[in-house]
Amino acid sequence: MKRLLPLFFCSIVLDVFAAGECASPLDTYGNYDNQIPRKQINDVKSEYYVLSYTWTPRYCAKLGKDQTKPGSKDYLQCGSGKQFGYVLHGFWPQGRIKASGNYPRACEGDQQKIDRKLLENYLCMTPSVWLLQHEYEYHGTCMHDETLEEPRAYFDKALELHNTLKLPDRELPGDTASIQWFMDNNPQFKQGSVQYSTNSKEWQFCYDNTFTSMTCPANARPANIGQADDCPVKGNISSSGKKYYFTSAHANYAAVRISRDKGEKCFSSAETARAAGWLEAP
Repeated sequence: MKRLLPLFFCSIVLDVFAAGECASPLDTYGNYDNQIPRKQINDVKSEYYVLSYTWTPRYCAKLGKDQTKPGSKDYLQCGSGKQFGYVLHGFWPQGRIKASGNYPRACEGDQQKIDRKLLENYLCMTPSVWLLQHEYEYHGTCMHDETLEEPRAYFDKALELHNTLKLPDRELPGDTASIQWFMDNNPQFKQGSVQYSTNSKEWQFCYDNTFTSMTCPANARPANIGQADDCPVKGNISSSGKKYYFTSAHANYAAVRISRDKGEKCFSSAETARAAGWLEAP
């Protein structure tokens, strides 16, 4: 099936832009088509999705002047003077829920270069024609519903999800307080649907195959979200199967480690833990 290339959606922008307003006549980068080797193709079914957001100032701070001058790959996002905040890095099929690590990728191999005129409609979501092309070729071709593998359908679904989100206008650290901010400002999120990648410094949100918010699989969670000192109230399951919560005032709080794959949890408060049926640790 012949496809045009998609895009990836940007997140919240510090200045509010309408579709198409982010294009710049100085953004002339043309070498944005990917060449995908056959060995990178991994056509497997996906059972859930992740939306992943990056903070533009952090990304741009790592680049040199030659990388942000007019005509360069990152000019629009980092050198044009348009003030982007969180931008959508990816809308990623994730493979099986219970078998983390075997991710679908480039499911239909190399794709044709998408017309820049189409991409310009989405630059306020993801201000990089290179990234838009990349995301479609590597991820958009792997949607579980084949009708969503067409570029416009893929874009529409991504934009639909993106438009339901409230995103912060400042960079949030990867801690429990920040998770709570997302939960408080996005009532559609289910408990455990927000995660943070400490390696890439990206906020990620999990969705099932109906594109409904879902708890991120425990075995796929980035390492240190809701763990150790980032967890205000630790929900631990004893060897006898009893569920106890530990506040920071408890003598054993620091020694308690949360194992989500065993059903243990991090709570924002003791009240929340009790409401969930957990008992105060003796």
